[in-house]
Amino acid sequence: MKLEKRLKLHMKNAEKVFAEASNFLVRCQIIEPYVEKGTLYGCVCPWEIVQSAEENALPILEDFHDTLEAIWVWTHYAKISGREEYKPHIEWAWNYTAKNWKRFISQKPLHADKCLYDCAHLLNAGTFYEKVFHDEKMRQLIETAGNHIADHLSRFPSPEPREYSDPFWMTTCLAYAAKHVKKPKWRETAKKYLKNQILGKEKPFSSIESEPRHRGPGGHDFFSKNANKALALMESFPSELRVKQMLVENFLPTTPKGFITRHADENAFNAHVATALGKAYKLTGEAKFLERYFAVLDELDGRMRGGGIKRSPEFPLRESWATYFYVNAYASVL
Repeated sequence: MKLEKRLKLHMKNAEKVFAEASNFLVRCQIIEPYVEKGTLYGCVCPWEIVQSAEENALPILEDFHDTLEAIWVWTHYAKISGREEYKPHIEWAWNYTAKNWKRFISQKPLHADKCLYDCAHLLNAGTFYEKVFHDEKMRQLIETAGNHIADHLSRFPSPEPREYSDPFWMTTCLAYAAKHVKKPKWRETAKKYLKNQILGKEKPFSSIESEPRHRGPGGHDFFSKNANKALALMESFPSELRVKQMLVENFLPTTPKGFITRHADENAFNAHVATALGKAYKLTGEAKFLERYFAVLDELDGRMRGGGIKRSPEFPLRESWATYFYVNAYASVL
């Protein structure tokens, strides 16, 4: 199928994909019949909630950033469909967030913990929610999260940390929010960090296929460092010709031509790579980005089941956060 026709079909199917993912995420939300009230009400569990050993049931677990990711998906469905049937689920999730954020986002966040990752997702979900629903009820939390990340990046942290502590993911989310909430200082902070860590480097990217791989039990491996660099550049310098050239000349040669097998979280990792490929195509118009995007996404499509996806084939259940990574990739070319 020609790329142009493939892209049109992709766009045509977007509402269906987001509806299925949104419905799956309802299965992950901690509401009735699991709880009727209390601390966890409205929170989104990392995996689908099932009730029998035959279904590989896992304990119901609280997860702050997974809740924010679900808000983003439900909000995106409302945007592309014009319908609000998942609005109650968004409200329950925001109520949980408002009541519990201080347990996850401390006044003095440590650079190595999950606090800044939570801040990044609060910027993503909160800003997008404001744009779609024209509701600023979470603005104070958005500003708190953005100020934490801006303070962290202004200290020019090492570019080496991965996963929850990846500074390029934080930079992406800060630059994204800065445009909507009109925080030019946040945007300047993002730009200064990237000028220091990427722009001007002789080799700003490395091979995605050669990135470190997590081995053994425990831990995560959901982010591509190189994809995060590309996303940060695109969000911070969307109109600069040198960034478009860097994406084509330096980033494209490092990207895979198809799905990459990983030891852990391979579905999430590949979806994240696809997000960067999709956005790079949108910004540059370079067809090779779109070819590689669909090569990755086609494999992920085959692994989706009932609107949800596992982090990797060996995990027993479909997961809320991995599903967010997939639909975020799907949306990157819309």
